[in-house]
Amino acid sequence: MTYKEPAQELPVYGTYDVVVAGGGTAGMIAGLGAARSGAKTLVIERMGYLGGQFTGFMNTSWTCSDQVKRCVGGIAYEYFQRIEDLGGVENPNYEKDAYILYDSERAKYAIVEMYEQEEKLDTLYLTMVTKAIMDGRKLKGVIIENKSGRQAVFAKQFIDCTGDGDLLEFSGSHYEELDPKHQHPASLIAKISNVDVKKLKEYYGARPKLQKGERYLGHLPHAGFYGFRLAEELEGISLPEELEYLRDWFILFYSTPNPGEMILNMTGTTALDGTDADAVTKGTDMSIKRMWQVLPLFQKYVPGFEHAFIAATAPALGIRESRKVIGGLRLTSEAILNASKYPDAVCSYQSPLGYHTPDGKDITFARMEPGTAYDIPLRSLVPADVDGVIAAGRNISVESKACGSTRSMSNCMTLGHCAGVIAAWAAENNKEMREIPHEVLRKVLKEQDIYFAEEEKETTEA
Repeated sequence: MTYKEPAQELPVYGTYDVVVAGGGTAGMIAGLGAARSGAKTLVIERMGYLGGQFTGFMNTSWTCSDQVKRCVGGIAYEYFQRIEDLGGVENPNYEKDAYILYDSERAKYAIVEMYEQEEKLDTLYLTMVTKAIMDGRKLKGVIIENKSGRQAVFAKQFIDCTGDGDLLEFSGSHYEELDPKHQHPASLIAKISNVDVKKLKEYYGARPKLQKGERYLGHLPHAGFYGFRLAEELEGISLPEELEYLRDWFILFYSTPNPGEMILNMTGTTALDGTDADAVTKGTDMSIKRMWQVLPLFQKYVPGFEHAFIAATAPALGIRESRKVIGGLRLTSEAILNASKYPDAVCSYQSPLGYHTPDGKDITFARMEPGTAYDIPLRSLVPADVDGVIAAGRNISVESKACGSTRSMSNCMTLGHCAGVIAAWAAENNKEMREIPHEVLRKVLKEQDIYFAEEEKETTEA
């Protein structure tokens, strides 16, 4: 059954140099990158705050070093330092630590402060982009919907930071999307309060067999406490049949800078199409149910959790994989592990290649050599068949087994920063973003403290 919508004239909300669709982890930094480069910028965000996974979704662990030196710079690092100044980072060593823990609420406040200082930067909360306005293969505008109704927004350049590649879909661009059965599963994160963290650390510290968090982290340096899976804790325990799956399930729990607080990150649902509203609704309900199934097991069998309770859950599922842009180059795990370099690199980065098994049970890691980093080329961000749009975040062109590194939150921020700078350059010069000369690209991004690995060779690919 279909319904033919009557034609109507829409008010124009505004005309900009750059519009960012999605103000999450990548998008919030993209907005700053574009505005600080001189572009009149609008960030459109579906939630009631900026930051997505990094703030309201409470995924409070980031990576920013190659275990030898810091490999994240620019606005992302500035943002980290602001959170630290607010007391929101747990004993950070940005040069050595593979994982750093922080407080999501301080992070939410810090980005508000940063946005307040930008004269060329506008924001719309609780707003969805629902349609593209095309002129041939050129994206010229978008339709937005919110409490004010439907409106049009026009811009010279657009940045797709929706995670799910919504602008790619609306503009008619071809994109890659795996069968959900083969994608990384989704998680709903919970904040657990009233944990006796001292007792928890003492219990695990005295039992090397149970220190699975260290194995999960590859024994790399980090602050705080990490626990992983409950198989050993539940060994010999009789469980109801509907809870048996929790013996062999992805369950990660780790501390935050706040007293008595832990984050629970567990597989919520598998084989989920993150672009299917019905599937996401059912998956969210299932994920909430799983949290309440596992909490009593923590309370009974994990010392320190006896009086713990769920203080908050994320406002939506964390989708790890959905639509990805098809550009001029698809990053592979081999290219990443070989620390490949490209002449059109927008940045360099390193973090483990975490692959969440599609069955939801486990995660495997492939790790780079300490002190090395791989390049991410502009060709992996710009669609080959549509003009006026660039992707930044988890929707860049990368194979499934490698996206566990590229979608790390600190890298998404860096990609957002780079995309904002590139979009501002294209808007100012009346060019397409893919047309920025390589030497200009590198120079402009280095001037903004984007990290590039200094290597003796370049890997060039068509």
